[in-house]
Amino acid sequence: MNQNQQLQSMFANPSNQQQQQQQIQNQQQQLNFQNFSQIPMQSSPNFPILSQPTHTNYNIFGGPSQQQPQKQFYAQPNLQPSLFGINNMVIQNQLPINFQDDEKVEPKKEDAKQTSNKYDLNEKLSFEVKTLYKMGKLMNSRTQYLPGIVSIKAQDQTITQNPENQRVGVDLICLIDKSGSMDGQKIAMVQQTLSVLLDFLSDCDRYQLITFESSAQRLTPLKRVTDGNKQYFRQIISQIYSGGGTNIGSATDLAFRQLKERKYRNNVTSIFLLSDGQDGNAVQRISEQIKTVNEVFTLHTFGFGQDHDAPMMTQICNLKSGSFYFVQDVTLLDEFFADALGGLISVVGEQLEITITSQAPPPYQNIQISKTYGNMWQKKGNLYYITQPQFASGSRKDYVFELVLPKFEAKIEDFQRNVKVIDAELKIKDPVNGTVITKQTSLTLTFFNQDEQINQNEADLDVYAQYFRVKGTEVIDEARKACEQNKNEDAEKLIDNMLIQIQKIPNVAAQCTGIIQDLQQAKQASARTSYSLFGQKQMCQMVSNNYQQGGVNSLFSAQGMQLQQVQPAAYQNVQQQQMMFQVQYSKAPQKFN
Repeated sequence: MNQNQQLQSMFANPSNQQQQQQQIQNQQQQLNFQNFSQIPMQSSPNFPILSQPTHTNYNIFGGPSQQQPQKQFYAQPNLQPSLFGINNMVIQNQLPINFQDDEKVEPKKEDAKQTSNKYDLNEKLSFEVKTLYKMGKLMNSRTQYLPGIVSIKAQDQTITQNPENQRVGVDLICLIDKSGSMDGQKIAMVQQTLSVLLDFLSDCDRYQLITFESSAQRLTPLKRVTDGNKQYFRQIISQIYSGGGTNIGSATDLAFRQLKERKYRNNVTSIFLLSDGQDGNAVQRISEQIKTVNEVFTLHTFGFGQDHDAPMMTQICNLKSGSFYFVQDVTLLDEFFADALGGLISVVGEQLEITITSQAPPPYQNIQISKTYGNMWQKKGNLYYITQPQFASGSRKDYVFELVLPKFEAKIEDFQRNVKVIDAELKIKDPVNGTVITKQTSLTLTFFNQDEQINQNEADLDVYAQYFRVKGTEVIDEARKACEQNKNEDAEKLIDNMLIQIQKIPNVAAQCTGIIQDLQQAKQASARTSYSLFGQKQMCQMVSNNYQQGGVNSLFSAQGMQLQQVQPAAYQNVQQQQMMFQVQYSKAPQKFN
């Protein structure tokens, strides 16, 4: 007898009600026992850094330069049959959910070979601060602005044989929107993709499923992905049904409580949030929830279709340094999951902290950081802080800033030329053994008087590329805001101007293929017919992911069809590329033969 037949039988045959109630009590006891209820700059003849400004604050393009109490968690009421054949309304008054039922991950014994293959953060992680130019003239007639980056790069490593022995273990919690609008192909693709994820996880990982509509339901404990448990997860996944409203905060409530109360912690933790809906209170509610969670994790969001709230989903993922994946074509969901998971299993560092001091000595004390790009920067006086929860092999993070070089009327003597203007320190934790390593670096510039000659002062193309990345991203966001005001033509002009700035210097443009592609896609997305269909969400994704240097930005054809990523995305490492290829090959092997 299936679940619906059981319920119909109970209400259709009053004489059997006592027997049915006893059956439900037995099911409740079994449920409790099993704990089932529990993501061109122009060269200047003087200082060759910035064009002469005509405004108080100008950048190198001549444009302005900017700058809850704990809750008890109970099983939520739900009038529909549950996965386990009982009505959740019956268990509304049960004891609080037990979040300490997470399965322990057994540590693996390391042999000599494994120890020698261990990722050495000291050796394989580089940390530097640099500016577009190392030398320049200080002018007595104008203020200048010098772009720079704080850069961290990790050498790549490919996880091949015995991945469970060579990589970190992951705790992955999936929050699945099963509201009524997810019915049909969306929920079917979610089910398929959740199962695909199991093929990339191993017994060093743990997996948990939480669904939500008007309320949230904890379908599984945080369980190891052993061969035996994979069948358990697939059975649970196959029984997810759709119906109800959209209450994202109820799902994050359960997920955050799980993170805080789990008995064991894996090397890496992440949450994947999947939704096709809108929830006006979600960002504020989740922001308050996160304040109570003293755990290291990322939060990635996946938005389905043209009705979801992309600005909301980007705000949510930015709360925990995650990526936003815009899924217009649900058949591409598994590829985006592979990208996000590939970044997790290749994590080599966590709790990254950068401290930057901007304090040049007299007479250069007014040379300071005047602007930063992205919401990861925090400031206190002359100190700047950047934190990131996780760092993957083969990835890089470039935090872009501008230095202000005020008017300088004094004469620079030879002994005053080399000036240290920035000190920076990096701390990062090894997720396997807990060791914290520290790296330090600094930025020294060489200054000249405005009437002196400078020889061989070449621009750093790496800084140029990262500066154009954030300036281009800024323009995409401005274009999106123009489209919101029905000024689509103005948005296209903004993007065209930015493309001209980048492409007028060929060797710089060659380093900027990623942002050039995004700007071209953003121009297409700004067209009136495109913007309402997919443009707004695509542009939200670009802005969020480009600042974070993560995630895969969706591509669209001129006809508005979402395209498969056939070339590696701008910020993918080798592991992410391999996993995405594996998913693509499994769906259409003939395309790769």
